[in-house]
Amino acid sequence: MAIETFLAIASFAISIGGLIPVFFFKNHRKEIALVVVIALLIATTGVAMYQHYQHNQLINRVEKEIIVKLSYNAWTFDQVYQELHYVPFPVVNEALFHAVDKGVISHRVIEFRNSIDNSMQLVRIYYVELPQ
Repeated sequence: MAIETFLAIASFAISIGGLIPVFFFKNHRKEIALVVVIALLIATTGVAMYQHYQHNQLINRVEKEIIVKLSYNAWTFDQVYQELHYVPFPVVNEALFHAVDKGVISHRVIEFRNSIDNSMQLVRIYYVELPQ
């Protein structure tokens, strides 16, 4: 389970669990319970936003690295992944497809002949179109 899912579930449980006693307490206990619930919601939201920010920073860094690697090359996804040392597969996948979606990196499917069984196979390559 991803940390975002856990935080969403925990936030929901805290908000529901924290609001139920508010209707049964007398005096200032309602206000105290409400303040605690709101503080916890703000804290979990802050943590989730910070993790989202960190993830986006990592994706942007890997995306820039992919663009540099592809500047004078046309590589398959596997070749791109192997060139990016110690970067998790999902991060490379997200960064590459984000760059393709923005139009910074282009792709096309090419045919090549397999040297083992002499069959024709299709493979997608990624490249950066350099200005002429």
